[in-house]
Amino acid sequence: MNYRQYMYSYPHKTAYGPLPDLNITDYLPLLEETSDNSLYFHIPFCEAKCGYCNLFSVAGKNTELMEKYMSAMKRQSTQYSLNNIHFSEVTIGGGTPFYLNEKSLENLFALIEHILSLNKSYTAKPQKVRPVIMETSPRQTTEEKLVIAKAHGVTRLSMGIQSFLENELATLLRIHSPKDSHNALSLIKKVSFPCLNLDIIYGIPGQTKTSLTNTLSQTLSYNPEEVFLYPLYIKPGTPLYQKGVKTSEDLRYLYDCGNEYLLQHGYMRCSMRRYIRKDRANSIFAENASVNASPSDKYNNALNNECGFQNTLSIGCGGRSYIGNLHFCTPYAVSRKQCLSRLNEYINTPDYRIITHGYILDREEEKRRYLIKNILFVSGINDTRYQELFGNTLEHDFPVISSWLKQKYVIKYGEQYVLTDKGMAEADVLGPQLISEDVKERMKKWEHNITIGEI
Repeated sequence: MNYRQYMYSYPHKTAYGPLPDLNITDYLPLLEETSDNSLYFHIPFCEAKCGYCNLFSVAGKNTELMEKYMSAMKRQSTQYSLNNIHFSEVTIGGGTPFYLNEKSLENLFALIEHILSLNKSYTAKPQKVRPVIMETSPRQTTEEKLVIAKAHGVTRLSMGIQSFLENELATLLRIHSPKDSHNALSLIKKVSFPCLNLDIIYGIPGQTKTSLTNTLSQTLSYNPEEVFLYPLYIKPGTPLYQKGVKTSEDLRYLYDCGNEYLLQHGYMRCSMRRYIRKDRANSIFAENASVNASPSDKYNNALNNECGFQNTLSIGCGGRSYIGNLHFCTPYAVSRKQCLSRLNEYINTPDYRIITHGYILDREEEKRRYLIKNILFVSGINDTRYQELFGNTLEHDFPVISSWLKQKYVIKYGEQYVLTDKGMAEADVLGPQLISEDVKERMKKWEHNITIGEI
């Protein structure tokens, strides 16, 4: 079996298309009805574009552009009028948020704190710490910026190490060195954050079990609370794709090596790529799970919290918003030319409330999203809950689940469908089987257009 893609959301942004002019003010009441809303800020600036990166980002320092972008985010949030919305989580992604200078970082946090303070139930010291998640990279991690992030409540810092070997970093077209990573990690441990996550890539051409475990050994020497083990997928529009680089043929073997190493060294697998240090996983489990809940329900509450229906509101260009069955963002772009074009369009937008690009999920697509967002994680999906939401049993709506049971990819505990070890290792094969024909066709069309240079 060949890995195809990982399903971190559904449908993918490449399936989005033009929408009739909708207004976000008609959808914001859905956010007011719940406290389970995420606030996302997209900072689309990086020092350099990594070889495998198909994210919306622009490489190179352009202080004037960055300042205009920061002003645009402030205008967008003001036009949204977020007075009665409670956000339970904040994420700052990119790009590389730490690529901003210290003054811009302070301004960003001031904007975030202003938005959070608009909610009438907001208090300066909430009873439960609001998670604030932020991304960085080795060359942009300075002590001054780390101190700013900690002072403003960042609880989870995520950094892409990818490899501790010079030759593998060069293959990935990463510009940082192993020394840069060690220096950054030393600073992070000095300043100290509640959760440190480190990203590692497997499937790099020329990578071996020895080189991967070398990287993982150095990674775990910093005792990170979480590790993400990502496959190298080379997508159209990326520098490695244009260079004709191919992923290692040992992709599955290398995954098994990395998985085995992390499990043997005190980490618990929560999805195909997410590993949590066992003491931290046990803490999350104890905090969230009811004493009287069944084992499957405990894991469902503690580690997954029934994914698929949470709302996310994005500020900035390139981030996705999910409000009910409406998913929207600026049109997806990968190349520098297209990203700059989208970025300038965003900066010059007169009314950010108008939504023109996205995807409205019908009932069938909502079922698929709910299944994808739950079955691919350690907690699995509860059939009784699924019936409460959608009327039919899971196997009635998705006969492929019956096939997965026969093939030992899935096992059923009572009403809970859970991936087996075999199924978890093949999640990037199973997940794409759940994509609808409409979404597949839209994604293929986008991939064709970028391949021939139309986007």
